[in-house]
Amino acid sequence: MRNKIVIILSALLLMPALMFAGVTGKIRGKVIDKESKEPLVGANVAVEGTSLGARTDVDGEYTVLNIPAGTYSVKASFIGYASTNVLNVRVSSDLTTQLDFSLSTEAIQVTGVEITAERPIINKSATNAVRIVSGDDLKNIPVRGVAAVVALQAGVVLQGGELFIRGGRQDEIGYYVDGADARDPRTGRQAITIVPEALEEFQVQAGGYNAEYGGANAGIIRQQLKTGSNSFSASLRAETDDFVGRGKSYMGGYSYGYSDISGTISGPIVADKVKFFIAGQNTFQADPAAAYWSGFTFNDLVEDISGSTRNPYNPIVNNPNSIYDGGPAPDTLDLVVLPGNVPGRKFQQYAGNGTLTFDLSPIIVRLSGSASFTKGLFNPTPIRNIFNQFRLHNEQRSNNLYSAKISHFLQPETYYDLTFSYSDQRFKRSDPFFKDDYLAYGDSTRAAQFGMNYFSRFQSPQDIRVDGFPFTRPGSLNMNGGGTVGYSKRKQSYLSGAIDLTHQLSNHELKAGFSYREHRVRNYSIVSLEALLGSLISNPDAARNGGAERDLLWRTGGLPTNYGYDIYGNETNDTGLDGVKKPKYISGYLQDKFEFNDLVINAGLRFDSFDNDAFEFINPLNPSYNPQDATVDPAGTRKKPVFKSVSPRLGFSFPVTDRTVFHVQYGKFVQAPQLNDMYTSTSRIALWFTGRNFIPDPAGFGLDPIRTTQYEIGFTQQFTDFASFDLTTFYKDIQGQIQYDVVTTMAGSPTASYNILKNGDFATTKGLEVTLRLRRTNRMQASVNYTLSDAQGTGSSRSSTVSSTQAGPERPVVLSPLAFNQTHRGSINIDFRFGKDDGGAILEQLGANVLFTFNSGHAYTKALQSSSAGQRGPEEAGILSDDDPRTRKPDGALNSSTTPWVFQVDLRLDKTVSIADMFDVNFYVYVLNLLDTKNVLNVYSRSGNASDDGFLSNPALSQAIVAGQGPRYVPLYQAINNQNRQHYWQNQLGSNADVTGGDLYGTPRQVRVGVNIVY
Repeated sequence: MRNKIVIILSALLLMPALMFAGVTGKIRGKVIDKESKEPLVGANVAVEGTSLGARTDVDGEYTVLNIPAGTYSVKASFIGYASTNVLNVRVSSDLTTQLDFSLSTEAIQVTGVEITAERPIINKSATNAVRIVSGDDLKNIPVRGVAAVVALQAGVVLQGGELFIRGGRQDEIGYYVDGADARDPRTGRQAITIVPEALEEFQVQAGGYNAEYGGANAGIIRQQLKTGSNSFSASLRAETDDFVGRGKSYMGGYSYGYSDISGTISGPIVADKVKFFIAGQNTFQADPAAAYWSGFTFNDLVEDISGSTRNPYNPIVNNPNSIYDGGPAPDTLDLVVLPGNVPGRKFQQYAGNGTLTFDLSPIIVRLSGSASFTKGLFNPTPIRNIFNQFRLHNEQRSNNLYSAKISHFLQPETYYDLTFSYSDQRFKRSDPFFKDDYLAYGDSTRAAQFGMNYFSRFQSPQDIRVDGFPFTRPGSLNMNGGGTVGYSKRKQSYLSGAIDLTHQLSNHELKAGFSYREHRVRNYSIVSLEALLGSLISNPDAARNGGAERDLLWRTGGLPTNYGYDIYGNETNDTGLDGVKKPKYISGYLQDKFEFNDLVINAGLRFDSFDNDAFEFINPLNPSYNPQDATVDPAGTRKKPVFKSVSPRLGFSFPVTDRTVFHVQYGKFVQAPQLNDMYTSTSRIALWFTGRNFIPDPAGFGLDPIRTTQYEIGFTQQFTDFASFDLTTFYKDIQGQIQYDVVTTMAGSPTASYNILKNGDFATTKGLEVTLRLRRTNRMQASVNYTLSDAQGTGSSRSSTVSSTQAGPERPVVLSPLAFNQTHRGSINIDFRFGKDDGGAILEQLGANVLFTFNSGHAYTKALQSSSAGQRGPEEAGILSDDDPRTRKPDGALNSSTTPWVFQVDLRLDKTVSIADMFDVNFYVYVLNLLDTKNVLNVYSRSGNASDDGFLSNPALSQAIVAGQGPRYVPLYQAINNQNRQHYWQNQLGSNADVTGGDLYGTPRQVRVGVNIVY
């Protein structure tokens, strides 16, 4: 015993590294004599195809540790007895698979026994709600992608393309791939793309997870990649909706130019020693966000040429794929927007995942990698840019995550893991012609090389204006209706390492770990390119000579948001206020999982240290600011102290019988704010300090982590041999969420009152989750997930308090429904299929899967119809922006209204044909939104519905504006905004878009056909 304690303590002290989430499970059970029921001492239990195994103790019990998630054959043998081999044994990460053996003497049975196990439908070792979906389950569901299936699980809400778990905000979810952190620390979203065919399983733990996990308050999503197989296998899948011609109508819907090709290959390099698995995918979508899009035609529109907006050097024609050159502009134009596909929204992605495993007993090495490259177009106002699609900004993203895990067995019951990983994430948004040369974006001389003629030397073509509506002229930079789209790029990476030590001591699984992770975060964006060029032209000597004067022009004219890059966009390793950000996170944990027949106790203690590499002002009422050179004096700032926290976790499972289990869980959780909330540049801060602008999306100085306390009680009952249900209730208290605020500076300060983010919002959420599982029987398998929730808080997002903050000193302290709360949400999935050699030649291996999803809508704040649009042009006068609601007047209590119920049916039909006992060819078709239900996801707050923004229908609000526009203003407004909701999409660029969602309606019907060939 003393030696074992020394091993544990030595490993903890000698290896400072970053902790990883566990990616392995274990098998434990008992081996007995089938006739006498006596335990067999010293029997061998082996996981075939691996070096993993164990010998039974004096009670006939065994435990096999550190088994990667997957399906295995497990063999038990003992001298004088026939061996027994159990096939199809499922192991899940961090859970225990119970597997008992009854061996017969060779006198009774000479040959070995082979048994096919049925997957258990309850797991007695879980002390919290764990929802597991295997890769085999994924392939039959009529949706594509891991996130879509995660959204079907109890406790999870999908709204506006974002996931929310148990009332937490979207950035409070932890994502893991093969045990490594896969989250984007800037936004809280998952950064890594998983090819569905590469997934062994994923788990959704909606709170209540072990002390081993941290940095995520709402829940964690753990994705485990497949391990290489012991024999060679391969697959090739191709599917598309583009079988009638892109943009063409069929079956009441359209083709959206979708295609997806994926393939896998797996096998041994050295038998039973070295195995590999590789998956790759290419996805293309001509219109990635399929939407209800009616299109329209207006002929002979007349341009408003009053003032200086006319640009005689760019003709107005209806060929957006051409580069325009010379000639006078025509007197009229035709505005033709085709139905079906939204123009200018292409998307293409290449993704890959892979693992390489070395089983060199007693050392096992697992390498895993995930990489993706994505390119697309930035086009938030597609109708406005209909004549200028050839100059839409390009977006490129790359996300890479690599990890290595070394497991070393010191004894059969003791092993440690050393794990290292590296993540690299990059993004760029740039002009398609000049790319990184952003000063050329507004240079007419450079633009002339591509046939673009500017309004003036450093002023891009001015908008075409027709009856109150602007359209960007060919070659223009002004693409979003709210200012020039500039240039942006960012890089972020982390390097980490980890040690975890596991020791099985009788019924106790003891674990300990220590962690360290360090990031490098860089950002550069410059929006006001034309303003910058104007400053340089107006000050030629300063621009030419460089130095401090040129720097000042760049800061005040271009307003760059830069850290890790200088103000010109050059990468730097400086460590000042605008230097590269290096947040560091250290953590450690101790955990004991005690498993007995009628009791499982999972107790742990976690330590977290957060160094966000952020600064705060020594005196925020008089911050150090020099208005002459628009800089922040570092002497008036200090580094935010490191935040340390200890979080207890305690869970109990009470297996009353083999079919009845209760569980109780309590835990405290803490996580750092997303980096977007903490990091900005001194140039931007200097602008805020002038008080000249309303800042809807500021940064926080010295933010603290968000803290959550959660309680969970659950009950699981297996009521037949093939069916079970689970009922879980939860309550959460969340403190210190990020909210918007204003700092009123002291008299005499050169700094005006300024907007900031701070810790302040709080929430309480509670709910009931019900799941029903029907294991396949009589060809049918089914699952039902339902969540009843009540998520309330003082703010749904960091910008929720903008209106009250701007109106006066009061801040919301009353709990109101959160905007992403869906009181009722559920899914029903039924899979019916014939097996091999079942049903005759026609029905053999024929299957159908039906998915029904529903929710009761989400909360929103109804606005008075008299609410003015504020600083809006006539082309978007009806919209009330969520990120700047200063002119919005509520009609009732905050979030007291609810959007309509949502219902959708998806269907998949498939047929598998076996060829020469070598290939299985699966032909399939699946239909998203089978009934083409036009679900209302969001509504206009003024009107309470999705088809009318409440502007034209309220003459008191619109009459004066309508009278001041051209004769076709009203039909244009109806077509562009009410039917095709351009102003709604444009205003989803703000900070509240994570909550309100990207569209008013759900997606229309989409039909996809495909084939999957498996070798």
